[in-house]
Amino acid sequence: MARGKDFLKLHLESMGPHRAILRSVEAKLMSQVPLRHPVLDVGVGDGHFASIAYDEPLDVGIDVFERDLREAATRKGVYRSLSIASATEMPFADGAFNTVVSNCVIEHIPDLDSTLREIYRVLAPGGVFATTVPSQHFAEYLLGSTLFRKLGLEPLARAYGNFFNKISRHYHTYSPEVWKEKLEGVGFKVVEQKYYFSPEAHRVFDLCHYIAVPMWLTKRLFGKWVIHPAVTKPLDPLLRKYYEEPWPEEGAYYFLCATKA
Repeated sequence: MARGKDFLKLHLESMGPHRAILRSVEAKLMSQVPLRHPVLDVGVGDGHFASIAYDEPLDVGIDVFERDLREAATRKGVYRSLSIASATEMPFADGAFNTVVSNCVIEHIPDLDSTLREIYRVLAPGGVFATTVPSQHFAEYLLGSTLFRKLGLEPLARAYGNFFNKISRHYHTYSPEVWKEKLEGVGFKVVEQKYYFSPEAHRVFDLCHYIAVPMWLTKRLFGKWVIHPAVTKPLDPLLRKYYEEPWPEEGAYYFLCATKA
């Protein structure tokens, strides 16, 4: 477990501020999950998150995008093995892993039920599955949605939230009760669950998308969000308040940890 790291600083050095604030909070959560090997990471992306969140190599990582996997493979000491595979049909034996982690991935997969059944299948009895997902408040708490609602423009508030869910490719943004029901429906026992990312944090997250527009250009031109750490360092005071905030009573995202009986 990667305890004691300043995840916000590490993310700001290499990511746009919108991703930095969200992923740094998620790293705090996911790094606290005890890793009993072998460990499977479902949806590794470019490997950046795991390279910061974990201090030990994960045994296997899967993703459906070959380009992302190629980038993840360049990050030394993060994964022992990487494979192109769908979470709805994984090429692993029953009970092959003692821990499965998946950071903000399963909400992007249309067939959620098959994904959860596959994760349950490849997890050994007594194994742990930990994941982060958007909550039912994702669209509602965005800055744009909030401003339109305060102006009495409810249709525009809903349209703004729907637009962000669409471009984020969110197929599933559920309440804690629904997430728990879906996990328990395939056999999991939920042992820990909590909201993260308060309404205020989520509004700042939304604002950071617009602050990050120049960084989109550097990403396109040079393949890097941040060409020098000094570019994002001034944002640290703005974002740190939300990085260090207590877990809220309700939030835009949700953390779940479950076991296979």
